[in-house]
Amino acid sequence: MHKWILTWILPILLYRSYFYIIFLMGTVSLACNDMTPEQMATNVNCSSPERHTRSYDYMEGGDVRVRRLFCRTQWYMRIDKRGKVKGTREANNNYSILEIRTVAVGIVAIKGVESEYFLAMNKSGRLYGKKVCNEDCNFIELIEENHYNTYASAKWTHKGKEMFVTLNHKGVPMKGKKTKKEHRASHFLPLAIS
Repeated sequence: MHKWILTWILPILLYRSYFYIIFLMGTVSLACNDMTPEQMATNVNCSSPERHTRSYDYMEGGDVRVRRLFCRTQWYMRIDKRGKVKGTREANNNYSILEIRTVAVGIVAIKGVESEYFLAMNKSGRLYGKKVCNEDCNFIELIEENHYNTYASAKWTHKGKEMFVTLNHKGVPMKGKKTKKEHRASHFLPLAIS
């Protein structure tokens, strides 16, 4: 009886494994169909880093995105003509149109288009506008798990902890040393200008 089971099951198992191998080879060839044989030989994984970072080219440097930063506390970030940083509820406020310029991988500088002031953070964590971009104007941009972005000073920390760009429930920036990544006030959506 065992011999009978083996004679029926063994061909089925071989048949299924044969199709499984064919299926795997087909998916590898589809993933690598735009590569020459030389490239395929040097690339074991067949998925080059460019495939995974195409949508994140702006993080590599030099790219400029024009956006409105909408805080999770329901305020738009604005930098007015005197360089004062605060929130506005007006979706069409000209001072809320910002250029987010990539300085290095994951580092951005944020500039008010209308006011021509850069967003900056001083040593104590206070946000202000600055006419000339320097290290105070560099922020680490991170996309969090909740799909909001956070912006932490690339230069300054407080007792080893990052200081974040925030707008509290009144639309006022909090001092950086009082901020945390988890605060709603530090979560921003970069909205495209339509």
